Amino acid sequence: IAVRRSRRRFPGRPVAVSSLDALFQAASVAPARFNAAVRVRALGLAVAGREASVWRRDAVATQLQPVSALGADARARVRAAALDQDVAGDAAVVFVLSIDRARLAADPAGAARGYRHAFIEAGLVGERLYLAGQSLGLGVCGVGAFFDDEAAALAGIDPAGEWVVHLVAVGAIG
Repeated sequence: IAVRRSRRRFPGRPVAVSSLDALFQAASVAPARFNAAVRVRALGLAVAGREASVWRRDAVATQLQPVSALGADARARVRAAALDQDVAGDAAVVFVLSIDRARLAADPAGAARGYRHAFIEAGLVGERLYLAGQSLGLGVCGVGAFFDDEAAALAGIDPAGEWVVHLVAVGAIG
């Protein structure tokens, strides 16, 4: 924890599928403490031996799987969605954290408290990604400035049912 730092520069080298899986595991290692509405997807821009794709981890089968291809212009589209920030466009993987609106509203403490709880939970997931990335020798940087609709479209999220609330860029360092 003491050495964890945000890294905003990535050399563009790919990360291993095993590292991507470890990051997903870290994001979901603990049961939701406040609200189970947070969803995690990853935009794999440079995953070793794979084309640029949207990834998710099946909670039941605990298996990592690509969901859809991002296309040849993936880096440019991710950079544009993140307000032209290089940290997102140069990352190997950009995690997209979203909040399922129905799950948020179903919070036992009510929808207003569920709203707060879901954002706290998203912060906890983001921090677990930071710590896991550090332990894997990867750089990590949270990205809070992005175009909601563009980020949702890249990750295959329906904005009517989920809100994108945070991006987490991960990449090789050095």
